[in-house]
Amino acid sequence: MKTTRRDFLLGGLSAGAAVPLGASLAPAWLQGATGAAGSGRVLVVVRVSGGYDWLNVIADVDHPVYNNARPNLRLQKAVTLPIDASTPRRFHPALLPFKQLYDRGELAVVQGVGYPQPNLSHFESEKIYYSADRNVVLVDTGWLGQYLKVGYTGGSQLPALDLEGALNPSFNGYQVPVVPNPTTFRFLSDTATPSNIDANTELAALRANAALLRPTADPELLYVANGIVSAYDNSQLIQTTGTTYSPSVTYPGTALGNTLRNAARFIIGGLDTQIYFTSTGGLDTHANEVQAGASELGNLAARLADISGSIKALLDDVRNQGRGSDVVVLVWSEFGRRTGENGSLGTDHGHQNCAFVAGQPVMGGLYGRYPDLSLATTPYYNHYFGYVSGQTTDFRSIYATLLEKWLLTPAQPILKATYPLLPLL
Repeated sequence: MKTTRRDFLLGGLSAGAAVPLGASLAPAWLQGATGAAGSGRVLVVVRVSGGYDWLNVIADVDHPVYNNARPNLRLQKAVTLPIDASTPRRFHPALLPFKQLYDRGELAVVQGVGYPQPNLSHFESEKIYYSADRNVVLVDTGWLGQYLKVGYTGGSQLPALDLEGALNPSFNGYQVPVVPNPTTFRFLSDTATPSNIDANTELAALRANAALLRPTADPELLYVANGIVSAYDNSQLIQTTGTTYSPSVTYPGTALGNTLRNAARFIIGGLDTQIYFTSTGGLDTHANEVQAGASELGNLAARLADISGSIKALLDDVRNQGRGSDVVVLVWSEFGRRTGENGSLGTDHGHQNCAFVAGQPVMGGLYGRYPDLSLATTPYYNHYFGYVSGQTTDFRSIYATLLEKWLLTPAQPILKATYPLLPLL
């Protein structure tokens, strides 16, 4: 006789599986969970899609090439933020939260980041960053997926979470839950279930039936059954972690701010997860990068304010609630923009960019080399600074530094090569 899903569930109930959620059907780690904060190190990765204009993120406002190349986009010195007394370059005014982190010694700015033979396609450059492979065609294994396979030694049920709507290719090669919203990360109950059986009981029965030992079962059935158990356990852990969390700061009311607040909920709530990943965008500023007549306003300014404000909120929140020494944030984008502005109050694709590493454990400061603007050639709107051996910081040096100095694992088996480490941790 053919067994339907309802028969499967109701059969489990009649066999004594109708136990309220949280009782003996819950896995051992959930029954005894106390929610106490763990002691593990956490890496939060924020990918900024689009390629931000780093020559306005960190502006050499007194340089004649900067001013000649950007008659409309150039920042006026009076509105910019000094990096420090010894540095002529200055932060974009929207980066006040990053300036505050920098002044606390908790922001490392890595200048001149790139890779050999730069590709100016978003999709191709992103694949290179996801895989840490300059010659990648398809991202079969991402650098974080490879880390989870060969470098991660913890025993967490959830070593990584992707806080997006779809799995980022950086995790390819390893199964990582995608959790855009913790309140909706759950199984949906069967609408045909009789009203006298509540949803929690039904889902508990689903797990109990999937967890039954089936020594002679077909491998495909075992795969599905194990997947049900894992998905159920993961959803319950995510649902129950940090339910009493209360932010100690005000996060920006943006998608990124809300996502990083969810990350803080899990970190402060004691979820034993080591890697969090999320993305934000809006930085492909071919046009309207600034408002006419006001270079400190416009699309670039709005996005920089959101990014820096959301990240500082996360770091202040975990610091205030006892986890500041455990959290490091990496911010990267796939490339930068050109030296000069185009005719649409924007900039086109370039190459070198800057990356940020932030957090209480970070040794703040400037790393890498800012380009020599006097080497820029005209027309400036076509010029970008490419990869220069010995001068450009390969982005994989940042990955290697985080792997070896923060995640405490050898980088070579993950990155397939050796890269110089940066003294920022």
